[in-house]
Amino acid sequence: MEGELAESPSSQSAGRSDDPDVLLDVPQLQVEEIDLQVEDLQARVSLQAEVLDLLKLNVGADVSLGRVELDIKGVEAQALLKVRLDNVAAIVGRVLSTIDRNPQILEQITSGVGSAAESLGSGAGKAVGELGEGAGEAVEDVGKGASKAVEDVGQGAGGAVEDVGKGAGGAVEEVGKGAGKAAEDVGEGAGEAVEEVGGTASETAGAAGRALKSSTGGQSGRSSGRGSGAESRTTKKSSGSRSRDESAGRTSHKGKSSFRGRERERPP
Repeated sequence: MEGELAESPSSQSAGRSDDPDVLLDVPQLQVEEIDLQVEDLQARVSLQAEVLDLLKLNVGADVSLGRVELDIKGVEAQALLKVRLDNVAAIVGRVLSTIDRNPQILEQITSGVGSAAESLGSGAGKAVGELGEGAGEAVEDVGKGASKAVEDVGQGAGGAVEDVGKGAGGAVEEVGKGAGKAAEDVGEGAGEAVEEVGGTASETAGAAGRALKSSTGGQSGRSSGRGSGAESRTTKKSSGSRSRDESAGRTSHKGKSSFRGRERERPP
């Protein structure tokens, strides 16, 4: 360091003084009764003074008591307390003079503060970067999980739709087969019913024709028995022609009867 610590006249006189820095003078004290009970008593007298981070001085009294019980009766006293701070002021003045003559001291102190701040900033930046990377990885993992879940849901939905389509196709095919079979059964039943109706109508017409033929033949025989032989031949001829005519009539009547029978038996 450049320069020397300067000494002020007050500090020199204070340093040569024989008086203490702190003085308590009690010239007269009269007490009739004192009852003092103390537990865990700790007392310390010190001097305190600070100049940046270069100088720290403590001046004072530090007393700690756990438990104190004091009874004083009939007290009469005179006391004098003297605290001299000349030496403390001299020390502080010398420190300030040294700093004034050597400013690089403050530069070194501030450089240490700057490096500490820089270290703190770099640590904070690194922590933020790591936090950002962790957040990015977390978001990426969440995105992958979400896409996989959506893909699984899509595959499940597609499988379900495919199964539903297959089931619907099978159901439609079975319904079509059942409808075709039912229509086939209805057609067969209708054909059988028409066939039975036609057979019944034919049988009815045949029975009616046979009854009419037997009735007409009996009437012609009785008429030919009452006449003569010539008339019998004529009658036979006439009967023959009549028989042919009647046969034609019966055939026509039989056709009409069959047609009427079919109309009666035709289902609504």
